[in-house]
Amino acid sequence: MDIETLFNLRQCPLFNGLTDHEIINLMHTVHYRVLRLEKGDYLFVTGEDCNHANIMIEGEAVAYLDGSSDRFIRMSVFHTGMMFAPAFLFAQNRRYPVTVQSTTNTKVLRIPSADFNRLVQLDARLAKNFIVILSNLIAELTKKVEMLLLSIRDKIIFYLKEEQRRQQSTTIMLTMSRQELANHFGIQKYSLQRALNELQESGVIRIDGKKIEILKSLK
Repeated sequence: MDIETLFNLRQCPLFNGLTDHEIINLMHTVHYRVLRLEKGDYLFVTGEDCNHANIMIEGEAVAYLDGSSDRFIRMSVFHTGMMFAPAFLFAQNRRYPVTVQSTTNTKVLRIPSADFNRLVQLDARLAKNFIVILSNLIAELTKKVEMLLLSIRDKIIFYLKEEQRRQQSTTIMLTMSRQELANHFGIQKYSLQRALNELQESGVIRIDGKKIEILKSLK
């Protein structure tokens, strides 16, 4: 394993608490390979069998849920150290419910599911870390479902509250374009823009490009 791969792999929560030497020794016990994807390539598509553990070691990718009429819902963005759909590795129905597409040139470390199963049994810390990953995933998916059930206005407020807490500021810098944000909410771009304009006209926020200033308490 080269130094760059090791450096990026240790950013994965699966290896929390392990030294570089321990990670290398454990990885020597399993088969793995590094996939290189170009921007726009698919890692997997909806309905494909989940037969591997996939860990992002470089680049960025997005997961989206296909909808009707060429619409899709942006579910997650993956960065270095993140695992793709870990819950499906041991599920009875192991078909991916989403499509994952690279948004940059990307490298993914891929481990066959049988080897991954053996890997997490070799060290109790790996098993504990994997449980934490799954628990956090459930919490994030629960939050996503809650947001999808909200009105468009409430979806925006929910998102702004999350970003305000994450960025620790009443001035929020959006990390997505308007179209990406609309996909994130599962709505049309014009519906998003209309709701943003209404919030601005009511004096709740002030919009300046990708900068949104929160002027009143978000309710």
